[in-house]
Amino acid sequence: MTAVMRAPDATLSRRLIQPRPVLLGVAGFAVFFLAIELLSRFSGLSEEILPRASTMILRTLELPAQESYVIAMGETLWASLVGLMIATLLAVPIGVILGTSGAAYRAMSALIEFMRPVPPVALIPPVLLIMGAGAEMKIFLVAYSTFWIILFNAIYGIRGVEPGLKDMARVFGTGRTKSLVVVSLPSAAPFIFTGVQIAATAAFIVTIGTEVLAGGSGGIGQWLMVNLNAVTRREWVFAGAFGAGLVGVAITGLLVIIGRIAFPWSVSNRERAE
Repeated sequence: MTAVMRAPDATLSRRLIQPRPVLLGVAGFAVFFLAIELLSRFSGLSEEILPRASTMILRTLELPAQESYVIAMGETLWASLVGLMIATLLAVPIGVILGTSGAAYRAMSALIEFMRPVPPVALIPPVLLIMGAGAEMKIFLVAYSTFWIILFNAIYGIRGVEPGLKDMARVFGTGRTKSLVVVSLPSAAPFIFTGVQIAATAAFIVTIGTEVLAGGSGGIGQWLMVNLNAVTRREWVFAGAFGAGLVGVAITGLLVIIGRIAFPWSVSNRERAE
């Protein structure tokens, strides 16, 4: 009886955190840092150019004690989160409308194809003129860049709903609006969430890139540039960049776990396919 009661917990744990990919990821990090350590020691490069991996790891472990780094990371994460939330709130309903209405999609397709290829970096100068080098600029650029990712995932998620499910709903007399809520949205939700997951990583990258290029906007990007210009703290640049990478990995991992909890049916289908 005890074994039967514990089985669901074990299954849930395996779905949320899979040990093998985690171990392989740790092994990949170990090989990467070993290569950097050997290259730094035997290539003849100065530690100012390429610090040893052991030094970078030590400095990375010291980052939580660096108040300036913690504050900068908070600024970056806040701008990323707000921009991502704005993009999600706009892109999901618009994507649902364009995914369900062919006429609406055809009417908007030319505008979408015109605006989508514009890179966020190209918008920094005009946005700087309008908004200045503050949090609003970063939030706007994050929302702009992630909007398209979520929008197209929402469109294709709605369009990818199995016709048989819609036909079954129609047989039972379900109206178009109710069918959208009961059938299409639950089926498309995992696909839409995947778009949000990809967009979250893009939001973090765009935020840091904007901070690096648009001086005075705060955040990790500005922190890295300040330390780059300080000759005695250049090793902190490598540590800060690696720390930002770890935060990006943590964001991705958290969203994967959330997706597994929120959409277990999608996880089950993928596991059967594998």
